[in-house]
Amino acid sequence: MNEPQDKDWQSFSWLIVSVVALLGAAWSFAAADTLADPDAVPWLGILMAIGSGAALAIGRSRKPAISQKPQLAEEGQKGLTLAALRFVSPEQVERGWRPVALLMSVGLIMAVLWRLPRLDALDSHLVEFVAWVTAILLFLAATGEATRPGYWRTRVHAHRYEILIVMGVLLLALVLRLWQVGSIPFTLGGDEASQGLEAIRVLNRELRNPFTTGWLGVPTMSFFFNSLSIKLFGQTVFGLRLPWVLLGAATVVTTFFLIRQLFDWRLALASAVVLATYHYHIHYSRLGSNQVADPFFLSLALFLLYRGLDRQTRTSWALSGVVTGLAFYFYAGARLTPLVILGVLFYLFLLEPRRFWPRNGQNIVVLLGGFLITAAPMLQYAARFPDDFNARMNQVGIIQSGWLENEVAVRGQPAVSILLDQFRRAALAFNFYSDRTVWYGLDQPLLDPFFGAVFLVGLIYGTLRLFNREEGPRVVPMVVWWWFGMILGGALTESPPSSQRLITLAVPVSFFIVYSLWSMLQLAIQSFGRLPVGAVIAVGVAVFSLVSLNTYFLDYTPQRLYGGRNAELATQIAPALNELKHDNDFYFVGPPYMYWGFATLPYLVPDAVAQDLFDPLEIGIPTNAVPRNRGSVFIIVPARRQEVGALQRAFPEGEVQEITSGADGRLLGTLFTVAPRS
Repeated sequence: MNEPQDKDWQSFSWLIVSVVALLGAAWSFAAADTLADPDAVPWLGILMAIGSGAALAIGRSRKPAISQKPQLAEEGQKGLTLAALRFVSPEQVERGWRPVALLMSVGLIMAVLWRLPRLDALDSHLVEFVAWVTAILLFLAATGEATRPGYWRTRVHAHRYEILIVMGVLLLALVLRLWQVGSIPFTLGGDEASQGLEAIRVLNRELRNPFTTGWLGVPTMSFFFNSLSIKLFGQTVFGLRLPWVLLGAATVVTTFFLIRQLFDWRLALASAVVLATYHYHIHYSRLGSNQVADPFFLSLALFLLYRGLDRQTRTSWALSGVVTGLAFYFYAGARLTPLVILGVLFYLFLLEPRRFWPRNGQNIVVLLGGFLITAAPMLQYAARFPDDFNARMNQVGIIQSGWLENEVAVRGQPAVSILLDQFRRAALAFNFYSDRTVWYGLDQPLLDPFFGAVFLVGLIYGTLRLFNREEGPRVVPMVVWWWFGMILGGALTESPPSSQRLITLAVPVSFFIVYSLWSMLQLAIQSFGRLPVGAVIAVGVAVFSLVSLNTYFLDYTPQRLYGGRNAELATQIAPALNELKHDNDFYFVGPPYMYWGFATLPYLVPDAVAQDLFDPLEIGIPTNAVPRNRGSVFIIVPARRQEVGALQRAFPEGEVQEITSGADGRLLGTLFTVAPRS
C-alpha cells in the first residue's frame, strides 16, 4: 500500500463509520444463534447494516462512481432510422429480404397458434415446434444487423485474454457442479424424480406437446430439454442432473458478461467467482430440477438488454426479447424475467422521461416483438387455460391460495402484520432465517454472518445509489432483481424462506457481496490514495470461496439434509431392488406415510412389479403376496416397523435387513425378503 497522499478526512471518517457498522452487523448476526426467541430478529444488525450502507453512500456521493462505463447511448448514437419503424433500414429495403423474413416469421407463429388448439395430446407437435423455432430465427434475421466480414475473428483476437479468463471461471464452475454429481447430494429428491419421470414420458412418446404444462404446472418444454441427457446416459441420477449442471455453470458465464457490461471486467470476474463457489447455487445446479434456470435466463436477458442500450444494436434488443420469452417455458419463477426488464426500463424512463422514448422506443418495439414471437404459444395456453398455467402460483401464493385470509382468521392479526412477518422472513433468508424446506434444508442462513452482513450493506448501498444519476442506471438491474425476486418469490409465497423459490437471488447476492467490498475500497482510495484494490478483492473472494465450499462439501453433504427421509430411503434401497426385481415382486408396507408411487422409487427402479399394502399385516397378509414362482420383497417404513412380526410368523424363513441412514444411523426402513416356494 502506498503512503497516504492528501488524506480526505471526511471520506476517511465515513469509511470508519461504514466499516465499524459492518463489523457490528456481522457480530449481531453471529450472536443471533444465542437468542432465546427464534423470532426475535436482530434489529441491531439490520440497523447497523443500514448505517454502513448509508455511510458508504454519503462518503462516496462527492466522487465519481465505480463504473467506468459511458452513459447509456446518447440520442445522436441511435442506430435506428425512421425506416426502422418497419424493422428495416434503407439498405435492407433495397435487398428486400428482411421485410419478407419478418412477414414469414409472423405468418409462421400465427400458423402455430392456429394449429395448437386443434391438436390432441398424443398428436406429434414436431412440425409446430420446428415452425416456432424457424419463426424466432426469421425474426432475428429480419431485425438484426449484419456483421462485417471478419468481425468475430477481430473480436476474439481483441478479447483473447478475457476469453481465457471466462473459460477458466467456466471450468471452475463446471468442476464444482459436475464432480460426483450422481452422489452429491446423495438423495434423489421426490420432485427431482417426478421431473425425471416426465422426461421419460417424453422419451416414451407419451408426452408430445412442448407448449403446455405438466407435473405441478411446470411447462413441459423443461421435460423435453431434460429428456436429451436421459436418452444419452440412461435413467440415472447423472442423466437427470446433467442439464442443470450445465445451465448452472452457464449462469456463471452470463453473470460475468452482465456485470462486465454494467461495470468492468474486474468486478465481473470477482462476482462470477463468488457465484461459481457459492454453496447455495452449487446445490441447485446439482439437482435434477429446473429452478436453476431462473437466474440463467434473467442474467442473459439483462446482459443483452444493456448491450443493446449501450451500443444501440437491434440484434441485442431482439435477443433480449427472445430470451425473456424462452423463460416462460421453464420454472414458474423464470416469469420474473419480464417483470425485471420492465422495472429496469421504467427506472431509465423516470431518469429522462422526455428523451427515453425517442432514444429507445423503436428498439423497445423490437424487444417486445422478440418476446411475443417466442412466448406466443405459452401466452395462448395461459389465455386458454389460466388455472393450469398459474397452477403453481395458485398453490403457493399466499393471496391466490387463500392462505393470507385463513391466517388472518387463525392468528387474529391484521393482514398487514402477517405480510410484514412474511417480508421479514424472506428478506433475511441470507442473514437470519434458515431454509424451511427439504429442498436444501441447510440449518443456517444462506450466508455466514460476516458475508451476510457484507451482502446486506451492498444491497442497501446499491439501493441508495439509484438516486445517483451516473451509477443508478448501472446498478438498477441488480437492485430491481433482488427486491422483485425477494417479494414475489419469498414474501408473497407460503413458508418463507423456501430456498427453491429464492435461487434466482444467488446472482444479485453474489454481486452485492463484491460491490460492497469494492465500494469500501474505493472510499479508502478517496481517503488514502492508491491501494491494491485487486489484491484485496482477490483475498476477500478467496475467503468467501473457502468458507462456502467447506459449508457445502464438508459440513452439509455428509448430513444428507436434502430430500427428506422418504427420499433417502428410496435412494438407498434402489440398487438392491434393481438386483432383486427380475426374480421378485415388491410389496410396499408404507401407506399412509409413503407409497411406492413416491417418484424416487419408480424412477430409480423402473419396470418393477410392485404394489402398496394399505391394511395392517396383523389383519392378514394378502394371498397374492405369498411367494410362488417368484420371491417377495416387503419394504416396511419405520412407522409400520411393528408389522415385521406378522411377516416373520407367516414366513419364518424370511430374511430381515434394516436400512439405516449413512448420516446418523437412523432407521430408514426394513427389507423382508422371502424366497420363492414350489
